[in-house]
Amino acid sequence: MNTVPAEVSALFRLLADPAQPAVRTEAEWRRIFDFADRTQLTLHFRHAAGLPEWVHAEIEARFARNAERRARLRESFQEIAQAFERAGIEFILLKGFTHEVGFGLEPGARVQYDIDLLSPETDEARQVLLDLGYRPHGAESLSDEHERPWVRPSDWTWRGDYFDPEMPVAVELHATPWSPKKDRIVPWGIEKFWDRRQTIQAAGIHLPAYSEPDRLAFAALHVLRHSIRNDARPAHVYELARFLETRRSDTAFWTLWQSIHTDETKRLATVAFRFAHEWFGCELPEAVQLDAARLPDSVRSWFREFAWSPVVNLIEPNKDVVWLHLALVKRFTDRLAVMRSRLTPLRLPREALAKRVRYHAAGSTLALVRGARWWLRRTASSTASHTSDWNRSRV
Repeated sequence: MNTVPAEVSALFRLLADPAQPAVRTEAEWRRIFDFADRTQLTLHFRHAAGLPEWVHAEIEARFARNAERRARLRESFQEIAQAFERAGIEFILLKGFTHEVGFGLEPGARVQYDIDLLSPETDEARQVLLDLGYRPHGAESLSDEHERPWVRPSDWTWRGDYFDPEMPVAVELHATPWSPKKDRIVPWGIEKFWDRRQTIQAAGIHLPAYSEPDRLAFAALHVLRHSIRNDARPAHVYELARFLETRRSDTAFWTLWQSIHTDETKRLATVAFRFAHEWFGCELPEAVQLDAARLPDSVRSWFREFAWSPVVNLIEPNKDVVWLHLALVKRFTDRLAVMRSRLTPLRLPREALAKRVRYHAAGSTLALVRGARWWLRRTASSTASHTSDWNRSRV
């Protein structure tokens, strides 16, 4: 089990229970800000009890800058949406403003850096973006699900401010919501999400989006994808936690959830819900508890041992999540492919090659040792108490 750094543990406790007193030194608050800013969590504890005056003032300043950026994002989205509509291009907005409906979040507290659009008409969509002045940015795609981000050329430079309202708006154009090529995982039924799309209202505008059960499912799958790629997004997990907590007793929603999603989609989403439960202490709805009880023992034992590893990885790299990934992959040949790519990557960046080789050699060795130890303890762990790492960390 990884030890969670004190400032990270303090931040997650604060988000899990904003009513608790927050008595900390200035140095501790600075460390909390450092981690919270870069993981988009800062504005979510804006209304926490007992905040020192200077902490509250810094949060409000960030909130104001984020409001400016939100206004630019909204304007950019409306411009693109109108251009797509004129060209007859069907599309939906993924995540972003759509999470301001039904997730139990304060809208202005979400930090958003890009606009994610899903459209089957990618050639036409690219041409519209070109006509609006956007250009592909970067040397290669950052994901199998979308191509290089699109931005309007500018002379903006990074100044260390995660809330900089002048930061260019990036557009990520998705041809598919999920690609199984890299992760070897297939959430059967996700292709039907498109047929259930609808128009919702958020941020004062009308948005083409997935239906509510599909928005939650896609959010959960997105959390899972980043987690198994060792690129955890705590703010996105917090959004799941808020949905699960505020909609826990919404029987109609969970009945619909159970009826429209395949067992595989629910299984994968439940893994993401477990992260929300472990990290932020949210109660799981009864329907999710039933799905969680049906998770393979290998998955449940991984959470007892390594639930916080994706968070710790953001500070001190580890590869513990590879064992969760392997537990979710069904075919033996796919497991071999995952092990080969995750523990012995064949493609390494040319720059800092020696450093990267040392990192992967050390990380893979540690992952193998810890994984072997976990595997040997699995049988005993399966009969032990299922007390979560969250609860143990609070002792």
